[in-house]
Amino acid sequence: MKPLVSIITPTYNHEKYISQCIESVINQSCKNWEMIIIDDCSTDETVKIVKKFLKDKQIKLIHHKTNWGIKRLKDSYNQALKLAKGEFIAILEGDDFWPKNKLKTQTKAFEDKNVVLSYGNWAMTNQSGKTIYVRDYKNFDKNLLENQPKPSILKLFLTLKFDIGSQTVMIRKNVLDRIGGFKNDKHYPFVDIPTYLHLALKEKFAYLPYLLGYYRRTENSSWFNFVSQSQTMGREEMKNCINNFVKTKAKGFSETLNWQEIERKQNQYLLKRKILHLPSVIFNKFLAR
Repeated sequence: MKPLVSIITPTYNHEKYISQCIESVINQSCKNWEMIIIDDCSTDETVKIVKKFLKDKQIKLIHHKTNWGIKRLKDSYNQALKLAKGEFIAILEGDDFWPKNKLKTQTKAFEDKNVVLSYGNWAMTNQSGKTIYVRDYKNFDKNLLENQPKPSILKLFLTLKFDIGSQTVMIRKNVLDRIGGFKNDKHYPFVDIPTYLHLALKEKFAYLPYLLGYYRRTENSSWFNFVSQSQTMGREEMKNCINNFVKTKAKGFSETLNWQEIERKQNQYLLKRKILHLPSVIFNKFLAR
């Protein structure tokens, strides 16, 4: 029997996309999964559409009676995590979708018992699901990508230019439970980076050079709204989150770093992001169409 994968799917007003999201799970070549959908009090037809899929007992729905919003994203994710029965946790937001062999490809990475998190390449799409570009990691050091030795992947996060597509992520559940579930930060409300930072202190990551997810760029997404209001497209907030974590939670590693040089490069990068803020917002709105 293949290990069970619990898929956590937060959704809000995704009536245009949620069917494709769910169908991309149903069509997986690996069939041993459960999908836990958390609807954050959608005001459109999202819940009505999801309920049509609930005849499949592998799919479960949590429906919030009030909107928790991005400030309580950690609570939403951990609400689903408490119900999860799988050995592994995968993330798929309600406007994203997967290639057919995603789960089959990725569960193999965990045959290495030291792997706590796996991720891979991802494609950004427009609202219609048409690929705009593919994000890969061929120009990064493979040892750093795989957090070898731990927690060396923190060096990549400190550049502010490194990202992991959440739709490609799979996590060993017992390790996620051990760190207290999904994390966030006072500077940064999303759970992706804070959670990955905590897991980087634990053990090895597995980077797979395959397309493992599709990220749909939409104008009304919580991420796009957040970065549009930031003068650095969210990078200043990421910097505060990452630097504070490394300095307080990874002290031994932090002491080996040249912080003056790191922060000099970070500030140069943030200045560029400020200059490009308005063109970036306009360009990303164009891409989303």
